[in-house]
Amino acid sequence: MPSEAPFLLDCHADTIVKVIDDGADLASNPAGHIDLDRLEQGGVRVQFFAIWVSPEYLPDRCFERAMAMIDTLEEQAAKHADRMRLCRSRSEIEACVAEGKLAACIGIEGGHAIEGDLGKLRALAARGARYMTLTWNNHLDWAESCQRNRGDAPKGLTDFGRDVVHEMHRLGMIVDLSHVSPRTFDDVMRLDLPPPICSHSCARSLREHVRNVDDQRLELLADRGGILGLCLLPSFLAGRVEGASIEDALDHADHILRVGGPGLLALGSDFDGIESVARGLEDVSKLRGFVERIDTGDPVGLAHGNVLRVLQAWE
Repeated sequence: MPSEAPFLLDCHADTIVKVIDDGADLASNPAGHIDLDRLEQGGVRVQFFAIWVSPEYLPDRCFERAMAMIDTLEEQAAKHADRMRLCRSRSEIEACVAEGKLAACIGIEGGHAIEGDLGKLRALAARGARYMTLTWNNHLDWAESCQRNRGDAPKGLTDFGRDVVHEMHRLGMIVDLSHVSPRTFDDVMRLDLPPPICSHSCARSLREHVRNVDDQRLELLADRGGILGLCLLPSFLAGRVEGASIEDALDHADHILRVGGPGLLALGSDFDGIESVARGLEDVSKLRGFVERIDTGDPVGLAHGNVLRVLQAWE
């Protein structure tokens, strides 16, 4: 990687599921999209690892599973301590990168991990989780997901949902709005909070999909100083039968920049959580070349600065 190229930060990858369930290792994950060598090849020096708990663990084993996944990430960090370190703050991340190591960070994907218990939310924060996606594709008693046909759902964020969000604010855990319904998104935006994020989503104007964000809400997110991590899942990028390519991802990046400006766009690959890949974006080693084709006027912001700014705002 050229010395003048800013290091990359990826907001979202599901690699720890591969490690805990399939016996993969961060040193070598040939069946997946991410490992330490390919992260370095792609210029990614900060990786948020998602703690995604399958709904099969509902109703009362989600928190246990989340803690086991964090244990697994900690074990990987200890095993590969010469190459990576777990980080919680902007200053820790920058120090780790300066040492030439991967800064590994934790994000919780889906509020079902807390099992409706603020004490369990606090426990996850104490383990180093820096963001929580309020819902995954399943509705919660306290928050509505974007998936319309997944059973009964509250209309947006309930009173307890607001308690969750305010406690996240107190704990310094960023509110992530990927996967939530428009009503939940709007309810969060009405609260007095630091900038929320969408860790892994795309532009709905280019691809009509419930997981993508419409222009109105992209503008709201940008106005609040939030970020959107561009997801590389082909079905979010394009609706063509033959699948998506890097050109589709570039189109989404350009659209998000036009709507929200350079402070909005970040990376949120969803690698190791996607079953197929876009042509030209087969794994994390391709991210440097992808980013170099995006003209933002603020390459550092896209690479990592936008996310670190939001991270610091929540500290």
